[in-house]
Amino acid sequence: MDKKNLFRKNLVKRRKELGLTQEQLAVRLNVSPQAVSKWENSSYPDGELLPRIARELNISLDALFGIKIENNERDIEKLVSDEMRITPPEKRAELFMKLMYSAMYAYNPNTDKTGRLSDDYEHENFAGIKADDAISIARLNKDLRYFFFLEVPENGLNHYFGDITNMARLFNTLADVDALNIIMYLGASARNKMFSAENISEKLNIPLDKVQYIIDRLDRFGLVWRVGAVLSDESVILYGYSHHHMITFMLVLARAITNYLKYIEPNTDIWRQGAFRYSDGSDDTKVPSVRWWEKDEK
Repeated sequence: MDKKNLFRKNLVKRRKELGLTQEQLAVRLNVSPQAVSKWENSSYPDGELLPRIARELNISLDALFGIKIENNERDIEKLVSDEMRITPPEKRAELFMKLMYSAMYAYNPNTDKTGRLSDDYEHENFAGIKADDAISIARLNKDLRYFFFLEVPENGLNHYFGDITNMARLFNTLADVDALNIIMYLGASARNKMFSAENISEKLNIPLDKVQYIIDRLDRFGLVWRVGAVLSDESVILYGYSHHHMITFMLVLARAITNYLKYIEPNTDIWRQGAFRYSDGSDDTKVPSVRWWEKDEK
């Protein structure tokens, strides 16, 4: 097979690997879709276009012409790993958010735009993905940035939850403002710092019996840990916060839920069904069709 035919074969292969149509590649190269079609079937692009084609397909010219093609694919995971390692520790969080924001943009099959995280947002801004196989939310403002991504299983999330009794107990506990204040007070402490129920009661001005009730529930959820100690010949229990990152995420997301998410960019909305599925396996994607205009209807 000559080099031109190898080029055509590898051009088609690489375009399809990236999920691009001929029209989408044409837009990236600022040429007509007919030109791309001809390159893949009969003609050959101008030499000056070859570097641009390789760049847009994220592949080397050697690989396009069949020279060591197996060794020229970019290792995305290694590129990200190398970039993170050479980034100063104080700038890694920002780099992570830039990568995630760009990935959220790329998740939308209907855009070729490269997502670039802004240095400033006038409003409280979020980015979101709602798809059949994933949901995601990110807050973008510099005062607080976060990224949450969930890959949705094919059979939905229902099977993961099972018995939701303890979930209801957790929500009942967190519904108390005093419980939230206790969590935030303990969460502000240094690692392995211990507190007595009396200390918490005094610092937060919460009745001791209520502090004990809440702290016992937090203990059963694994949000605090306890040790026995002897102070002045008296046995006491001291509590330390587990610094559980999941409860931190939960409270941050709860704050977002209680706000109206007005500004969302990008907002990829390509879902047909939600993250949950009917337990009996019935099809939940069918909806009644709306009648369109009949011919000659007035």
